[in-house]
This record gives sequence, C-alpha cells and structure tokens, in this order.
Amino acid sequence: MTTADNLQTVINHWPDLQASLATSQADTWPPVMGIARLHDHLKATEDAKELRALERSPTQIGASAAPLRIAILDTMTAIDQRLVDSADIIASHVQRDPANGSVRVAGPGDDVALALRTLILKDEADARRWSYTDPRRRTAPFAAAWLLARIENAPGPFAKLTGVHQDAIATAARWAADQIAQALEMARKTQVLERPCPHCRGQLRIEGGDGQVPAVKCKGCGRTWTGHTSDVA
Repeated sequence: MTTADNLQTVINHWPDLQASLATSQADTWPPVMGIARLHDHLKATEDAKELRALERSPTQIGASAAPLRIAILDTMTAIDQRLVDSADIIASHVQRDPANGSVRVAGPGDDVALALRTLILKDEADARRWSYTDPRRRTAPFAAAWLLARIENAPGPFAKLTGVHQDAIATAARWAADQIAQALEMARKTQVLERPCPHCRGQLRIEGGDGQVPAVKCKGCGRTWTGHTSDVA
C-alpha cells in the first residue's frame, strides 16, 4: 500500500466507521473455538445477539447495551488527532502565509488597487489552505484529503514536500489505515491451533477476523471445517 492508498483508505472508510458506531459489538479474535467447539461458538454468538436485542428493547427494565461502540469511537478520535496534528505540522512547514501587503483604498477608476486588493482577499480565503481553526475542516477525512493533495504535489500556496515531510506523512497514513483495517475487520487473520488434524495429524489453522465466518483448515490434507459445514475432503 502506498501513502496515497493509505490516505484514500481513511477518506473512503470514514463513513463506514461512523456507521459502525451504532452496530453490535464484533467478535473478538481469535474466536474461542476448535473443531469440536466451532458450531457451539457460532450458536452462542447468535444467542448473544438475541440477548442484546432484548436488552435494547424499551420493554425491558434495567441497564441496556451501550448505544455506541466505544472501541470504534476511541479509534476515530485517535485517527482524528493523529492526522490533524500531522496536517498542522506539514502546513507550518510548506504552506505560504497569506499575502498581507498594504494596498491603498481603491477609489473610482483605481483598477490596479482594486485588482491587488481582490488578489489578497482571494489568497487569504483560498480553500486549498489548511485551516488551523475551522472545526468543520479539522477532521481525519479532511486532513487525509489535504495530505493526499500535498503528496500528489497539487497546486496551491505550498512549497514542495521534502523527503522528511513525505516520510512523516507516510508513517501517519500507514498507522491510520492499519487502525481502520483493525476496527472494521478488513484483514483476514490466521492462527495455528494446538490440536492436530483428526484425519492426518497435520497442522490446523483457524482463519477469520474479517467479518466472514471463521473456518478451520488443515495444512496437511486440506480439510476445512466451518460452523455451517461438516469436514470437506
């Protein structure tokens, strides 16, 4: 993944993080299962979902499930801070200050003064500038888009990035993309199980963690077990 890819991941998947705030909690990884317990684990997951639905029911008395997924909220807050801080630092190095030369008040027919004053106002209000104050623009997706424009050397009131600047952006972008992948379970994980395959005594691996149904696979004979199928030769 390039720096541009990682920044684009933030832009593309930020709405997914926002949407996932109100969804039910994801399963932990690795799932507590082996071949013999895989089906029971999945059944318990469905039972837990039913219990959470009851907890959210307004007819139930007592404590209810948290309306937000705290882990997702913490992830979004951390990414916001990291990317906005990165944009602040990069902007302080490469963003040209607005033109602030004094121009006499334009009088009737003073086209030169009027043109200069117009240019100064446009430069100050240039939307391509990074804002140190506007809370609507000091967000992770906006910072990612602004940093992406700097990486791509887009035009504007900016100097070119140095190698140090590019490395700093790359580090922040890679970290942010990794955080999003973990939060949204975008990456499939693999872990070796302690017990061997009951057919060939080969090594068993459990795969999952990406939102798909977990599966146990034998590296030796290739058999696969899931919560919905029996072993496959």
